[in-house]
Amino acid sequence: MNSESKLSVITWMEKWLQTYVRPNLAYKTYSSYSTVINILKTHFPELKDIPINELNTFQAQQIINNLADKFARSTLCTLRVVLHESYDYAEGIPYLNTHPLGKLMIPKSAKVRKVRAMTKPEQEAVEDVAQTALLGYIAIFFLRTGLRSGELCLLDWEDYNSQNQTIHIRKSKTKAGIRFVPLCEDAQKILLSQRKQPYDNAIFHSSNGHRVTSTVLKKLALRLRQKSGVPFLTTHVYRHTFATRALEDGMNVKALSRILGHTNVAFTMQRYCTPDVNFLREQMDMLDQVRKNKQNKL
Repeated sequence: MNSESKLSVITWMEKWLQTYVRPNLAYKTYSSYSTVINILKTHFPELKDIPINELNTFQAQQIINNLADKFARSTLCTLRVVLHESYDYAEGIPYLNTHPLGKLMIPKSAKVRKVRAMTKPEQEAVEDVAQTALLGYIAIFFLRTGLRSGELCLLDWEDYNSQNQTIHIRKSKTKAGIRFVPLCEDAQKILLSQRKQPYDNAIFHSSNGHRVTSTVLKKLALRLRQKSGVPFLTTHVYRHTFATRALEDGMNVKALSRILGHTNVAFTMQRYCTPDVNFLREQMDMLDQVRKNKQNKL
């Protein structure tokens, strides 16, 4: 017990990660928490020696502040969660002698990592190579539904409603993410082309017959990136591109927000919609034409 009571900050976080997070939360969550703990080990090696009960709220805030110019806001938010939750669990172990950390804030200087959508020509290039690429149809399914990669990996046949032609997202990163997503004709065809496996209920499988994973999807994006010449393609770019095309084609923004699983419309507009410059040009030309038509009528 005495040796345990002198656990360092990093040693405790690693124990917390393996004991509470890895067996109980999604692998993606475990991976992101593990990443920020490694960031702490790299940038603050002294935390390997500082006893867990000697780190206070002021010091934790200084750590976040010092990382603000090196990492994106999303990474700092994950770090804040790790600090809070690991210390909350530590408080429940009397001999560790710790107290929860107080409120931690993300500095204004922290940058929001922007993910750009593909332009129409870029999307056409990706979809063209996806037609013949291994598992390429999954990329097209993403571009027709706007799903998150983790949501697609967890899709089972029981989530598909053939009568309504919808899929039920039962597990997502947020409560708003629990939703029904209508399928367009392309997505419907892709889904129905999948074979039901006798050993599991997953809709999408990798080439080895097992349920698709985030690693499989990342490798797919890399293959398409190399073949299409779109260097920034990632699994999240599909989602941004879906949202952008949907707005450009006239989808109601409230409906789009619901389909994407967002809490509010403002977030959808701010983070996910980056209209193609060519589309903006078309819209401006349309206004010119409207004005000309009005003048001709005078």
